[in-house]
Amino acid sequence: MADEEETLSLMSDEELIRKIKHGDGYPFKILFERYHPLVIKLTKEYYLKSYESEDLWQEARMVFHKTIQTYDSDKGHTFGNFYKLNFKHHIFSLIRKDMAKKRRIEKIVESLDSMLEKGMSPQYITNAKEGLSALDILQVKEKLEGYHHALSKLEQQVFSLYLNNKEIDEIAEQLNCDSLQIKNALDRCKRKMKQTLDS
Repeated sequence: MADEEETLSLMSDEELIRKIKHGDGYPFKILFERYHPLVIKLTKEYYLKSYESEDLWQEARMVFHKTIQTYDSDKGHTFGNFYKLNFKHHIFSLIRKDMAKKRRIEKIVESLDSMLEKGMSPQYITNAKEGLSALDILQVKEKLEGYHHALSKLEQQVFSLYLNNKEIDEIAEQLNCDSLQIKNALDRCKRKMKQTLDS
């Protein structure tokens, strides 16, 4: 195996690509390792918040495989430049998806904030909200499951009463607090909800 690896490492990109296209899988590892520095450079250059390092390497390998299958040396470009171009385009596509998802989450946050202002519960979020997919809704609901535990005891009480259409003065009287304490607690509830959804 060591001798084979040494032999393969001396081959050109084009020679390795021919072997891979003929069904030999091992040269893929050798060829991909040559482009590790490029992958590292591009993934550092274009920040993708929602992707772990392992996810990005998986994306890089997937694009690398597709690039090998579509590469044609007769078209006048090197394999390295072709892969760089393809991987950059793929990263841009991931960034666009990331930004679109962020905009959808922002819509949900705005919707939730509006619901809180009206004294409505977040459980009433439905797929009827324009631009939100069932997956978006599910992701938000999963995040909100841990939201209650992020609140202090007072915040939990205030939030619960507020969702039951109690006014700030009524909540203050029921909890034997002044109105400013209740307002501040409610503000913290809203802030923590946004932090939960943005995380």
